[in-house]
Amino acid sequence: MRKGRDKREIPAGRYVNLREYMLASPAWEALDCNSRCLYVELARRYRGPNSNNGKIPYSVREAATALAIGRSTACRCFDRLQELGFIKVAKRSGFNIKGRVSTEWLLTEFPDDTKTGVLSTKEFMKWTPEKSFHGPTSEPNSPTSEPIRVL
Repeated sequence: MRKGRDKREIPAGRYVNLREYMLASPAWEALDCNSRCLYVELARRYRGPNSNNGKIPYSVREAATALAIGRSTACRCFDRLQELGFIKVAKRSGFNIKGRVSTEWLLTEFPDDTKTGVLSTKEFMKWTPEKSFHGPTSEPNSPTSEPIRVL
């Protein structure tokens, strides 16, 4: 008879769990590499259920330093994550606010910990490429909608 552990021990410590449904979503596939890395960095600061979702502080400067990118690129990554529904601003901040605290973020994958009874919205699962701003234009004044003129 074998002695010892029958089950694998779960290693102690923190980790970031990227679920398969999220990685397979069209919204995740539409993200560039920097935006994906920024999401992982934000998820690292999430402490688990009933803890700090909606109160995750992360500034553009911190993101630029952590990812070794420029501040404008980091700002575009935050905007892209918001546009696709991965994150929301819980508390806006800036240099004009006393104390200069960082903007606080909410990960839509998890329930909002600042309000009771609010479930996760998972807005990124509702995103489709047709609803994207970056799709082809079909406005009446766009150059692609005008008929070709033969002279």
